[in-house]
Amino acid sequence: MKRFSTLPGLSRRIMAIVLLAGIVTVTYSCKKDKAPTGSFMFYTFLDSDAYDAIKIYVDGKESGTITLSHIERPDCGTPTSINVVNVQLPAGKHSWSAKQIKNGQEIDEWDERDDTIKEGDCTFIKLTD
Repeated sequence: MKRFSTLPGLSRRIMAIVLLAGIVTVTYSCKKDKAPTGSFMFYTFLDSDAYDAIKIYVDGKESGTITLSHIERPDCGTPTSINVVNVQLPAGKHSWSAKQIKNGQEIDEWDERDDTIKEGDCTFIKLTD
């Protein structure tokens, strides 16, 4: 009979553990509101012989490199590859610049400028002469 006398204490502990596990699960399963985002979509039609790489900088950080010209404007959401750089950012104003590299040397650049990303949209940036 003594075994059964510890059962109520054990039941309370089990119930407390189950309740705590439920609270933790609910807390971590609730999605936090994410800031609205959009994308900068960088591409170029420049002759690929004119560069080995075009380095893209967004908000002062290197964000990707184009090493081959694109044959047409990419679709919104096209993933980053050798001919497209897709940079997802919070909606709002951001600065960008780019550097054209040939034989390991910077031969041209696109000066820093500001563009605005709208929520859910792509801002297409075609790098030209």
